Amino acid sequence: MRTTPLKTDKKKYLFFTLLLFITSSISFSQEDNSIGYRTLKAYVDDFAKNELYIKKSLIEYSNTIIENQLESRSVSTSKKIIEKLKNINSIIRQNDKGFEKNTLLRDSFIKMNEKTIECLSNGTLIMNDYVLLSQLSVSEINTTLSKREVALKSYFEELRQFEKSKKEFGRMNNIKIKSLTGENVLEYNAYQNVLFFKINVLDEKINASIININNNDFKESIKALDNAYLDVISKTTLYKSTFVDTSLNNENLTYSYFIHSQKKKIIPVFNDFSTAFISLQKLKKTTNNLSQESIEAYNVAVKSYNLKKNALFDILDVIQKNKKIMYNKWLVVNRTFLKNNVKFTDIYEGYTVND
Repeated sequence: MRTTPLKTDKKKYLFFTLLLFITSSISFSQEDNSIGYRTLKAYVDDFAKNELYIKKSLIEYSNTIIENQLESRSVSTSKKIIEKLKNINSIIRQNDKGFEKNTLLRDSFIKMNEKTIECLSNGTLIMNDYVLLSQLSVSEINTTLSKREVALKSYFEELRQFEKSKKEFGRMNNIKIKSLTGENVLEYNAYQNVLFFKINVLDEKINASIININNNDFKESIKALDNAYLDVISKTTLYKSTFVDTSLNNENLTYSYFIHSQKKKIIPVFNDFSTAFISLQKLKKTTNNLSQESIEAYNVAVKSYNLKKNALFDILDVIQKNKKIMYNKWLVVNRTFLKNNVKFTDIYEGYTVND
């Protein structure tokens, strides 16, 4: 479960961050609204124009993920998005008085933008901190992962609430605004990514426990991996009928099974290595008398330790090579799934049903 060569690849891939926003980001360029909009269509058209503006910038950001471009570019773009959303909210608060004092659409949009900023800033939508989390205790990792899942669900609930507000605003003003219908492919993708993230975090934790020769962490990490694998099986079973395209669902199962199944190879050799390490440390404390007998015992212990260490890391190296292949394959499947199932349509054309 050694994952060091994968760390750079993992950091390059910010999962689904931008794609979550594509259906959700709207801003107001605002014509002079000090006297209010003259027509409902002008107000709604302003929504449409700015939704398209934000959407295009987010699609550009998605390319930094889908095409596996540099992490620095992706991070830089996400920071720009945060600043842009903050600026948009500020402009809206100052200038948008609603249509005929109806601020439902404005208020819902501001709230959704605030949730987006929050989730971008606290890591809910950018999940690449495998190494950082691996430094926590297993209980802290489990707590962190649970909190992120709750935050993610809250985020999508906010998106749904915004879609409801669009419908309600249209109903109140006798105009029908297009909104999302049916299953949200981006939400589905997000939850699949969460499962992948969990498995990789715990894999990284197991790797850390081996490097640190920490028996307690190793045992707790293996147990947590068992639970995470059961979670993957349970949830992918529920997700499988969501879309006709089950490629990502199936790939999650395949990848998770591979990571989980490696424990059968690692546990016995790590236990042998750990036992040899402990024995060697004890002998180091008793070699002060430098008797021939103690020196010979120490040399035997060193030889045993080295043999068991080599056996462990030989196995880990093979696992690592296979895992790198499977990890990269998962990235390809994920990108392909998004390309095939997310339609980047021009929302300004026909933003309202009667256009």
